[in-house]
Amino acid sequence: MEALAYNLPDKKLLEVDSIPAALCWQPDEVYVVLGRSNSIEASVYADRITADGITLMKRPSGGETVVLTPLMLVIACTWPIQVSTSSSEVFNISNQIVMEVLAQMGISGIHQKGISDISLGDYKIAGSAMHRTRDRWFYHAVLNVAEPTGTIAWYIRHPKREPDYRRGRPHALFVTNLWEAGHRISITELSQTLIEAFRARGFDIL
Repeated sequence: MEALAYNLPDKKLLEVDSIPAALCWQPDEVYVVLGRSNSIEASVYADRITADGITLMKRPSGGETVVLTPLMLVIACTWPIQVSTSSSEVFNISNQIVMEVLAQMGISGIHQKGISDISLGDYKIAGSAMHRTRDRWFYHAVLNVAEPTGTIAWYIRHPKREPDYRRGRPHALFVTNLWEAGHRISITELSQTLIEAFRARGFDIL
């Protein structure tokens, strides 16, 4: 089994001249995406991915392996390289846009935890990753709107590295989604609200 090169919609943010730029998209099927330093053997259940006909990819950004499904929303943006010399700061300013939109939509208890997770209370609802090129920072995050955590646990092994707040919890006790937490928001509405937030900050929208 081999992972394909990352070729999902937000990849275009690495190719266009526009900086800063943003894109939100809803996966059309289930994908499993390895982080830059992840291996198939250590990170996923390859037999399940093969049996279920799931597309496996490897992205250029760091972070751990993720599952993408049609019940999630991918939020991606680029910043000019001059915005900061620190990836932590770029995570912070990117996540802040997402967290402000969630608060605007009536969701309380949103925090940034670990290196770059977004949590609802003590449960992870979004993970993000970063890639630096010659002229831009590329940030992308996957927000779990309504996907049951069992899907994640089915395809992804417990990571070798984890944030302190996880405390060894398996996926089912660490990750949640907005619907299960009582926030039955529309993915389309959420995407549109995020796009407007990026546009208001001067981002080109792809």
